[in-house]
Amino acid sequence: MPAAVLMAPVSHVPTKRVLTDATSSRRNQQASPSSAKKRKLDGTPIKTFKAPPSSASGHAGSSRPKSQFEEEVLEKLTQDISGLKQRNAEKDQQWSRPGLDDFNEKSDSLCFQQIEVEEGTLHGGRTTVKLFGVTETGHSVLLHVTDFLHYLYVAAPVSFAKNDCEGFKAYLETQLAQHQPALQSVQMVMRENLFGFQGNQKSPYLKVTVTDPKFINRLRTTIESGNANYKGLWKGADGGILTFDSIQYVLRFMIDTKVGTLSSQECIKLILADIWHVMG
Repeated sequence: MPAAVLMAPVSHVPTKRVLTDATSSRRNQQASPSSAKKRKLDGTPIKTFKAPPSSASGHAGSSRPKSQFEEEVLEKLTQDISGLKQRNAEKDQQWSRPGLDDFNEKSDSLCFQQIEVEEGTLHGGRTTVKLFGVTETGHSVLLHVTDFLHYLYVAAPVSFAKNDCEGFKAYLETQLAQHQPALQSVQMVMRENLFGFQGNQKSPYLKVTVTDPKFINRLRTTIESGNANYKGLWKGADGGILTFDSIQYVLRFMIDTKVGTLSSQECIKLILADIWHVMG
């Protein structure tokens, strides 16, 4: 049997709303065509407003004269540096380094404080170590150190003799397969392994020196991968051969020459007539 729903009695019956045209003042209705559009349709010319001309100071519509700040400060900032230097009240400022008027590169010595060291090139790609510094008299110094060669160590096998150094060098050259000689020398030296205490005893090591620092990584990889086992002298080299002193080129130079950083190195003194010359 269908159920019945009881509705509450309605005490007030709402009146019906009459739909009429909305006025232009309602927000949700578009406004009538603008007066400018009406004038365009009617043929009436539309007045346009021109922007006021720029004043001499560069500000649109500004008729005020330049301020003291604009005349004195801003104009000075746009001047040439050389002109500003002549009119600068601080005469103690130096815009350039003093000249080398009384400096004799053949007999005088050079002493400067090292500020920075980095790797560089010279004369068409020749690797150098660049030392940047300044002298006591305020001269900037850039020193190119040439002919410092990078190297690594490898423990010499028991049956390796000094007369095997040249043969090992030639064998390494074939394994490296470079278009130019990559090795400078192979020497047998006595060194102590600092990895673990060994009673301060020195053992024979092979010092392999390269002609250019760019060959050091390839040389290290060739030896450690077991591809440089000359005459099979390294027994059990299937697991690789250990190399020593994996040090960056610039750091190797600083260690060997005892050239420290700015905090620990007071100056570098060079006798010019013996080891260097002025470039340019």
